[in-house]
Amino acid sequence: MITDMQLVFLILVVTTICFLVPRFRADLVAISSLLALLLTGLITVPEAFAGFSNSVVIMVAALFIVGAGVFQSGLAQKAGDLLIKQTKNSEWKLTIFMLILVAGLSGFISNTGTVAILLPIVVSLCRQMKLHPGKLLIPLAFASSMGGALTLIGTAPNLIASQSLHEAGYGELSFFSFTPIGLTMLAAGILFLWFVGRNMLNKPAEDKTNTEAEFNAAELVEQYGISDYIFAAQVPKESKIIGQTMKQLRLPSTYNLTVLEVIKDETTPLSRLTRRSQSQRITVEPGYVVEAGDIFLIYGEQEALSTFVGDTGLVSQKGVTYQLEEGHLAEVILTPQSRLINQTIRQVQFREKYGLTVLAMKHQFRKAKKASADETLLYGDSVLVHGKWKDITLLSAEKNDTVVLKSAAEETDLGNQTHLSVMAGLILFGMLLAMVFEWVPAVVSIVVAAVLMVLTGCIRQTEQAYQSINWQTVVLIACMLPMATALENTGGVTFLSESLIQSLGAIGPLAVLAGLYGLTSLFSQFISNTATAVLLFPVAIVTAEQMGVSPFPMVMAVAFSSSMAFATPVATPPNAMVMAAGKYTFLDFVRVGVPLQLLIAVIAILLLPLFFPF
Repeated sequence: MITDMQLVFLILVVTTICFLVPRFRADLVAISSLLALLLTGLITVPEAFAGFSNSVVIMVAALFIVGAGVFQSGLAQKAGDLLIKQTKNSEWKLTIFMLILVAGLSGFISNTGTVAILLPIVVSLCRQMKLHPGKLLIPLAFASSMGGALTLIGTAPNLIASQSLHEAGYGELSFFSFTPIGLTMLAAGILFLWFVGRNMLNKPAEDKTNTEAEFNAAELVEQYGISDYIFAAQVPKESKIIGQTMKQLRLPSTYNLTVLEVIKDETTPLSRLTRRSQSQRITVEPGYVVEAGDIFLIYGEQEALSTFVGDTGLVSQKGVTYQLEEGHLAEVILTPQSRLINQTIRQVQFREKYGLTVLAMKHQFRKAKKASADETLLYGDSVLVHGKWKDITLLSAEKNDTVVLKSAAEETDLGNQTHLSVMAGLILFGMLLAMVFEWVPAVVSIVVAAVLMVLTGCIRQTEQAYQSINWQTVVLIACMLPMATALENTGGVTFLSESLIQSLGAIGPLAVLAGLYGLTSLFSQFISNTATAVLLFPVAIVTAEQMGVSPFPMVMAVAFSSSMAFATPVATPPNAMVMAAGKYTFLDFVRVGVPLQLLIAVIAILLLPLFFPF
């Protein structure tokens, strides 16, 4: 008959396998595993839901709100502007300053949000300096992960490490417990990425007709291959559609066509590679009334256009090509936690929700293609959209679901909100002081800072504060904590620690520490680093107790290892974000990430016993 411990391990194995399947959301897998433990009687009802009242879960949720205040107030954008000022067309300055900046920000706010802010800035600077973005974006992602290991609040595993030690009766970690080793890792990582990693990613600059920093619509049209789907047709004076609104024409449903722009008073057609026309251009809305002489820029198939022209009497402008208005185009990538993933374009309702039309899309490792309404948006996709400047600008300010990678639309005014930036900076600084000097418990400091971000207007609406929370991460932590409880209750933790001691204990505690580091590192490449840390922290503590040594170096090894995940594009959200923008392959991450992972592991294993003696 199967024992309770064997049943827990069976549920754990199934949970791990489900984590590896991209189709399954990590939070849904975690909830399912929690219910499996509860329904099999391995944990009680209070134990099952104790995670939702855990102070770490509260702190993680509140930190997302604090980070949102930093982003929405323009404080993070000012840091990005500083990157532009300091580079001065020097690849050395751009690389080093970028790595230091992203690491510094990631030590205090979400590394995913930090990468979302800096990603379009770095891509723009690469265009200006004639560098391939792929040369810098993997270093950007890796530095954000290393920066998260600098402070107690840098990543969720750090907070869980402190809580695990406290619950085991060993006291909490201080705010800067991670900093000395974290800084050493960061310095070594920066040197590796500049002298070694940069050469491994030495991609040639893309062949462009315009290598200036300015946005080039023709280049984007060519990359996504949509020029063959853009047509022009003029409304003659006797046309029967004059006076009708675009909504009444029902072009998308009847002909599967979309009118993107209307050109008025156009006298000379333009080739695709010339600058945009000075004539009046209108981005079409449902209420637009058709007038004689209008030239429609239509997006769709040639056959559908022919049918439409035949039915309405419009005059097709054959032999000429019109350039789409540059300010009406943008390239957008989906964030790893985007709510749009696994939804079709029809379900997302891009037009209704964002006021934008999806023209084309690129799946990972595939060529761009014309988008269809039933096309499913997948993890790592990038899309080309068309719409008004103001709608693209609003979308660029929304970092939870999408990142606007390339656009000529005017920047948002976030960087100009000086008073809010100062306020957000003061709130963040006050929170850090309270945590460093332990004036109040850490959870109190963070929750107070989150509330102040809302009350002072750094976050414009309370609803935006709730939307800024990555509920997938919150639920994942809350639901995986009971798994650790079940392992402890059934003797699973003791079994794992004894196995580790039997295999490596004879060599010494340093070998056991190295084994824990390697085990954590392996799992973190493929499943959530937070889930890995939650499961292995109890193992680290029990292992240290059975060996009669301090649990601090063991716990710190798990914490550092779970954050240093570089070898795969799915290891961390920042890795996934830069994959599409840098046009990377899976092997690019392996080639650069594995050597860096080994270098960081050696540094951690050697330094941990010095700063946290056995």
